Amino acid sequence: MLAAMTSRHEDLVVSAPVDEVVAAIEAVDLKVPWRDVAPSLRIALPRRRSLPPGTEDLPTRSYPAGIEAGLGLDIGPAMLFVNHQQLADWEVTKDHAFDCALANVKARLGARNQFALLHERIAGVPSVAFQSREGWASSLLLLPDELARVMGERNGLILAPMRDLILMMPLDTDPELAYMLLDEFASADMNALDLPLFSLIDGELTQAIAGPEPTHSGSLHH
Repeated sequence: MLAAMTSRHEDLVVSAPVDEVVAAIEAVDLKVPWRDVAPSLRIALPRRRSLPPGTEDLPTRSYPAGIEAGLGLDIGPAMLFVNHQQLADWEVTKDHAFDCALANVKARLGARNQFALLHERIAGVPSVAFQSREGWASSLLLLPDELARVMGERNGLILAPMRDLILMMPLDTDPELAYMLLDEFASADMNALDLPLFSLIDGELTQAIAGPEPTHSGSLHH
């Protein structure tokens, strides 16, 4: 586990108690008007573990750097998948919903004057971590300029192993170590993301280095 490699990263993997997740899901009313649900709409990035049977008909949008994303509703301790039928019930288009979801992230960013970054050494490599504590840190991949600003205008290798965690390591980090870290986080988080390594250079995000053949079945949303 990652905790065996570095001493103070246990707090980066945060899972809500099952009873809280179930209670939040049961309390959701999907029949509320669009104007009421729109502020809770979020971008949902591909996750490693397959979704439960019956989760289908999910709208997606392709973003730069080869990222394909879906839509989710933030319900606090969890995120619900949004399908085409729900968009139809709300009488909004897919494009409008995706624009709204990303605008919600931008609004969260604009509400902060500064960003707390955790500086650590992971397996001897200096690393910087960011968590929003609101579940949207990984969505910064879709806003490279903002990602660079949040991370202090640094260039580096970007890892997004979880919905609310971005890690930056030096560009010359051993890719084997970086992919091992992704696997370590995946083993600790049932909703771990299925994303490659990225390079952030002068505000531009690109896929970095091809990793090993995946042994999991990736699926959109979490």
